Amino acid sequence: MKAPLIFKGDTRFVYASGVVRGLENYLLTRADYQKVMDATPEQLGTVLGEIGYGGGEHNPEHALDLATEQLLSIVDKLSGDSGIGRTLRLAYDFRNAAAYLKYLWFSGEGEFKSFLPWGTLEPDALRSKIDDILNEQSTDIEPALARAVEQARHLKDIYKTPLAVDIAFDRAYHKYAARNLPEGEYFSRWMAVMSDWANLKSFVRVINFGLNRKLFWETFVEGGDIPAGKFREATDLD
Repeated sequence: MKAPLIFKGDTRFVYASGVVRGLENYLLTRADYQKVMDATPEQLGTVLGEIGYGGGEHNPEHALDLATEQLLSIVDKLSGDSGIGRTLRLAYDFRNAAAYLKYLWFSGEGEFKSFLPWGTLEPDALRSKIDDILNEQSTDIEPALARAVEQARHLKDIYKTPLAVDIAFDRAYHKYAARNLPEGEYFSRWMAVMSDWANLKSFVRVINFGLNRKLFWETFVEGGDIPAGKFREATDLD
């Protein structure tokens, strides 16, 4: 996927997205997390130093936060009234809503603090609007997000797992983005990648955690490069 296909003639998006991709390389990989978990208290300092967390001034997470906000701000400016910026920012509203619902339904202890800052709603506003939906009160929240809350509640009641909430919101945002992002080579490919990514995450969750396989097919996202048959072949899903 080539960034100039979105905003031709403007290098700011290319540069800002490159900064984000570069900073993502500093994040811990699955192997890094395993090293940290396997380390004894005496070994922990050495292990963290080996994977780049040596106590220096560079804070990759904070730098990535700043770069992500800068990238989204540039998209807001370059996309004008097309709605691209709002559609991309709503992805974080969907993620925050999923995290809040899992907190309400499966934890509820302490204060809810898991919140990504790049959405369209502040934490208090998001919590208030979701509470209104759960209490069957009117709200001015994005309709697609309201439907995602209801679908998540439906799947949670059936499958009794927080993973069903994640799967519901992944699928709901995909449907929303497919309706609201413009046509064109870049976004067509992006949506195909998103479809595969949503299905792969759902597949891993269902198989690894021994969930009812009906959940995978009930929330399967069409439009990706990996056809449904490939998932059936992987585990002989019915």
